[in-house]
This record gives sequence, C-alpha cells and structure tokens, in this order.
Amino acid sequence: MSPRIESRQPSYTSSTTQASGLPQGRDAQLNLQQLWPHIEKYAQKYGADPKVLAGIIAQESSFKNHGVHRDGTGHGLIGLDDNGLLPSFEKWSGMQVGRGANAKTIPPEKQVEFLAKTIGDLTKQHGNSNAAAREWHRGRGNMNDARGYDYQNKIQNHINTLFPGGKTPSGTNTHVPDTTVPGGDTKPGSKPGTQPGSKPGTQPGGDSRQPVGDSDYQIKKGDTLWGIASQLKAKGMQGSHWDIINQIQALNPKITDPNLIIAGDSLKLPGVAGSDQSTFQPGANKPGPVDINPQNPKPGTAPTEEAAPVNNNGKVDASKVPQISQYNPAGKDGNYWNGPANCGPTSMAQIARAVGYGKGMTDAQLINHLGKIGGTSGNGTDVNGIAKMAKAMGQNAVTKGPGANVDWIADQLKQGKLVVANGDYHAMPPHQNEGRTSGHYVTVAGMDANGNFIVRDPADANVKTITPEQMKHFLNSNPNGGYQISIG
Repeated sequence: MSPRIESRQPSYTSSTTQASGLPQGRDAQLNLQQLWPHIEKYAQKYGADPKVLAGIIAQESSFKNHGVHRDGTGHGLIGLDDNGLLPSFEKWSGMQVGRGANAKTIPPEKQVEFLAKTIGDLTKQHGNSNAAAREWHRGRGNMNDARGYDYQNKIQNHINTLFPGGKTPSGTNTHVPDTTVPGGDTKPGSKPGTQPGSKPGTQPGGDSRQPVGDSDYQIKKGDTLWGIASQLKAKGMQGSHWDIINQIQALNPKITDPNLIIAGDSLKLPGVAGSDQSTFQPGANKPGPVDINPQNPKPGTAPTEEAAPVNNNGKVDASKVPQISQYNPAGKDGNYWNGPANCGPTSMAQIARAVGYGKGMTDAQLINHLGKIGGTSGNGTDVNGIAKMAKAMGQNAVTKGPGANVDWIADQLKQGKLVVANGDYHAMPPHQNEGRTSGHYVTVAGMDANGNFIVRDPADANVKTITPEQMKHFLNSNPNGGYQISIG
C-alpha cells in the first residue's frame, strides 16, 4: 500500500516565472540553500522533520528538478516514480503531469509541499520519521524490508553531510528538529554525539536525565514547538515529538495553534524525569524477597551481584550480562538507526553477549541485526519480536502475561534462564514520572543476596537493582498490561 493524500487543492499549473524565487526550468539544478526556506516552511506547517525532507531530496535527485529521472521513469526532485507517488501527487495538486519525455516539469515548491505533507502524515501514523521515509520509498507493505532500511541509512548519511555540526544553510545554529538520531544538537565544530568536555559516546548535555521542567521557558525567535520537543527528547524525554507537543499544549492552554508561538512569551514545559525526581516509595505491604540463592551472605549484609552464573546448575551470573545503551551503543555510526525505540533489541543484545551470540559484531551492529529479525519499528518491538530474536540466537522464549508475576521471574532465573521484562519506562527507579507512561523493555540479569532483581536498563545505566515490588509496579504500569519473557 502506498501513501495516498486524499485532500484536494485547486488546480495548479506549471509556470516559467520565478515567483517562489526558485528556478522553474526543466532539469534545473537547485541546492539546499535555495530550497531550505521552503523546506522549513512546509515542515513546520505539516509536522515533518526538515532534515529528513532534505535528505530525501538529496537521495532522489541530488537537488536537480528532473523532467525525467536518470532511470527514465521518475519526475522531479523527490522521486515521484516510487510506489504510486505520482498519482497521489496529481490527485493532491490537481496537476496532470504525464509520463516519459513529454511529462510536464513540476514546480519545485509544490513538490516540497507535497513531500512535507506526506512525510508529516506518515510521521504521525508511525511516530517516527525514519519509518515515514521508509514508507515513502518502499510503500507500507515493503517498508520494513532490507531495501527499506538501506534507504533509511542513505537518508541519514545525507543528513549528516547536509547539516554538519547541526548548522542550517544560513550558517546559524538555529535548531533543526531531528527525529532520527537521539542526542539532539551538537555545537559547531564538535563531533555528533559529543559536547566540549563530554566523554565520547555520551549524550550531549551531560546527564541525559537532568530535569528541565517545573520552570517557565522563554520563547526565542525561531523557536517552534517541534524544536522545543526535540530539545526535551535530547535531554531524555521518552515518546514521539507529537506526544511531547501534546503535553506542552496541555500545560499551556493558551496555545490554540501549535504552529503559532510568540517570541518573548513563556511556556510551562513538562519535566524530564531525573534522579532527583524519584518519588516511588515501596508500599507498606511489600512482598518478602524471593531468595534464589540461600548460600549467599545472611540478611543484613550488603547486596552483591553474585547471585547466579549462566550454567546448568540453576544459577545466573549477572556479571556476564553487559550494560548496553540503546542510544549510544559501542560502534555507533551513521548506520545505527532507531535508537529511541530500540529498547527491545538492546535488551536482547545484552542477553546475546551473555550466551555468546553476535561475536564479530559491534553492539550497534548487533542491535540493528536483532531489530531487523524482530521487526522493530519506530513504535518499538512486540513480544513476538522478542521471541523471534531469541530463536535466531538459538534460545527458547517463554512469555508470561499480561500482568506481573515476579515469582515466575525468580523461578526462571533459578532455572538458569535470563528474563526480558516489558513494563513502563516511567515506573522504573530512578526515573519515575507517575504522570506519564511509555512501554519499555529491560533485561533482568539475576538477583542479589537480598532478593532484589539485578536489572540492565538500555535507556539508563543508573538502574542497578530493584525490589520485587518495584518490578511488579514496573510491569503492571505498562499500557499493554506488561509481560515477562524468559530466554534460555
């Protein structure tokens, strides 16, 4: 199924004039600087990522307004030969473009608007502009195949080339919203994913969990809600841009049009959960610890991670399960995609390392590899996808749920199996935010001497151990009911 635009506009005919300031001739060579004002305008109007729009244009035409593409089949700047896009464009614009050598030349600005509207609509559907770009090129039925992901990687490579250091074509550092790479902006001259004084591989801005809410934000010239949402995502806020924009609007009823905010005005922003916002307190009726290793130190001694080796004597060794970041895994480069939604394949990558699967791959390559097997998309991974990853690793997967069953998790660990828990990111210590919910996977790597679960959270290395009650809260808070999957 290809993207279709059902709304209709008045008939639009080609012109040799340059009313838009753009060359209108057949096979005219344009550049990013010329197109950027129009890309930015329509990206804001339709809720598209302008970087992705620019990347698609670079990939499809190298900014040349082809009368007929080099392969003899397509038209214009944006690859209208793909998946029925030309009929969709004709229906939307009212133009009859035609085919082949006699096809009409399509005005550049009209193509940019159609691209922005289509990518904006698809981004809203999928919650991710990577998926929108894949569907643009391959259509819905094929968007998640190898060619779809190859196209996505090509778009990201163009983005990295077109926007070095995050600069816009005007040479300024005005924020360009980015829904494809976690970490947000970088300062001029710095490498992507770093800031002056930060360690390589860390997210820009230091502690990605630092709270930024509960104070007014002064709107600056050039700000958009999309850009402000991108800043919050860069600081660790979960969810799509539209999720965050909806929260901002809920906190600021004065915003009646999300495309219209005024410089000098102030906004109340939602908080990004951080270590000093942790408010969860275990209840008075907390269940007793489940002791799967009674030979460990007596109650009252310090917790350890010595509860259990991956072998056949009924123990799990948590030290064999490494911490891997879904945002900045080792080996991350321009080919690493979908970081904000990669908690599922990253949880499984942590287990893969423990069982010896994926040797020769970097962590980033392993996550990408598992994500493709499990059908991970911009919306994440379902439990069937986790099972597919386990099968590829030569492991059995048993699913329990919906709902929490911490005794079952403990029993699986006792049997020498590892566990992936599917709960709510915002219910996990130390980044609780009980006013929000977002599905999230973590790896349960074992239990300590006091019966607490040892956890590897792909989104937050600060998560170490949680009580059985906290695990139950994490699982039950999942919007889909919560699941636990044993692997082994």
